[in-house]
Amino acid sequence: MELCPLTERDWPSLHKLMVQRKFPHVPRSYAAAKQHFAQAKAFGLKQGLQPKGGIEAAFLFGPPDNGVAFFDAVCSPAQEGRWAMPNVLRALFTQAFAAPPLGLGLRAVWVQTHGSKALNAALKAGFIAVTPLSETAQPVLVITPNLVPRSLHTPTPDNQHM
Repeated sequence: MELCPLTERDWPSLHKLMVQRKFPHVPRSYAAAKQHFAQAKAFGLKQGLQPKGGIEAAFLFGPPDNGVAFFDAVCSPAQEGRWAMPNVLRALFTQAFAAPPLGLGLRAVWVQTHGSKALNAALKAGFIAVTPLSETAQPVLVITPNLVPRSLHTPTPDNQHM
């Protein structure tokens, strides 16, 4: 599966997946969630490339604040622990850190993990903890272009500094 942009057409499915997976802080109604999706940049892994293909995993970068944005990932039960493949992570880091128009041009991305699987996946992907590592405290982790593991770099002129 390849990473693709999610459009407004995908947002109802994205919202449904987030509610099904009991994603923290998601409004119960789609109407309330829609405004948050409009402010984020959403990408996903879909079943097939057809527009109506089901979302297997979705990734949201929040609105940047001085070059820093939050990152959220939600996946179907079938993709749990499977979506974090090198090609997907490479594409996500390119989206985050490459200069526009190829990417978002961010300086840093932060996540707040929920559960040990998410924590371990984030640490393995190169994120570092900036709060205590405790499942109950829902630690915050950060990644910058310089922290992206070498194996996940995309060799382009825009990210030679990574």
